[in-house]
This record gives sequence, C-alpha cells and structure tokens, in this order.
Amino acid sequence: MDNKLDKLIIDDTEYVTEVPEYSRKPYKGISDPSEIRAFIPGTIIEIKVSEGDMIEPGTVLLLLDAMKMHNEICSRDNGLIGKIHVAQGDMVQKDQLLVNIIKK
Repeated sequence: MDNKLDKLIIDDTEYVTEVPEYSRKPYKGISDPSEIRAFIPGTIIEIKVSEGDMIEPGTVLLLLDAMKMHNEICSRDNGLIGKIHVAQGDMVQKDQLLVNIIKK
C-alpha cells in the first residue's frame, strides 16, 4: 500500500501524518438536489406524492423498505414533483433515481 506524508495544521500547530492511499477517493461533489435517489437498496412500499404535486422541505415522498425497516424518503427543498421513476413494489438499488423535483 502506498502511503503519503501530508501536513495537517490544527490551532497553528503543524503535524506530519501518513495518509493511506485508499483514503484518497475522488470527490463526487454534492448530489443534484433535483434528484432524489435511494440511499440503500430496498423495496418501494408506498409512494406518497404524485407528479405535479407541490412539496416543501420535509415532505414524505415515498416509503422504502430496507432490511425490514421502513424509511421515509423526504424532500430537501420546495418544488414540484416532476417525474416519479419507480412504482410501488419495485426493488431499487443504491443510488437509483427515484423522483425528479423541479425547483420553484
């Protein structure tokens, strides 16, 4: 494993530390807020909104069953439901697109 020495400064004190190469994953950036994606594989239990609905932050969009737990997938912003890409009973993979939101 290739390790690299890096400098770390905390409260004006400089530390030299060895950073394993595996921790240097490329930064993907912030996810697109207009796309709601599955954070874990699971099954869509219920869709709580319809295309064209106006939503606010915290609106429950759908229920995702993962590992015998029901997870509420909520909106982060105000907007309009553009397209729903899943149906009740669908099995989804991690990062699969579930809903598009049109920012208002």
